[in-house]
Amino acid sequence: MAGVIRLRFAAVNGKLEDSFSLRDDRRMITSAQIRAGRGLLKWTQGVLASRAAVSAVTLNMIESDQVQPRNRTLEAIRTVLEGEGVRFFGDDQDGYGVLLRPIERAGAEPAPEPASARKSPARRTAPG
Repeated sequence: MAGVIRLRFAAVNGKLEDSFSLRDDRRMITSAQIRAGRGLLKWTQGVLASRAAVSAVTLNMIESDQVQPRNRTLEAIRTVLEGEGVRFFGDDQDGYGVLLRPIERAGAEPAPEPASARKSPARRTAPG
C-alpha cells in the first residue's frame, strides 16, 4: 500500500520561493517534500546526499531552509527520490505532498506467492 503525506509550505522569503520553479514549468520540490520523501524511504540525510551527489551539509541546509538551493541540486535530489518511487504533487493553493509508489525494477523477479495461496503437494500414503 502506498503512503501519502500531505504538506503545507510557506516560503521563508521570496528568494526561496523563486528557487522552486524551472524554466519548463515543472514545479521544483520544497524542503518539506524532500524531508517527507526521505522519511517515507527511511533514509538518513547521508544516504540521500550520497545518492544525489551533494554534501550532507548542503542537504541539511536545504531541508532546513537555510540556503536558496540551485535548480540543478533540487533536480538531482528529485531524480533520486523519484527513482525510488517517491512522487511529488501540489501547488501553492492546495499545499504540497508526497506519495510513495511501489517501483518495478528491470529484470527483477516477481514477488513470491504467499504461502496461503500455494497448494500443498498431494501426499501418497503407503499401503498397510
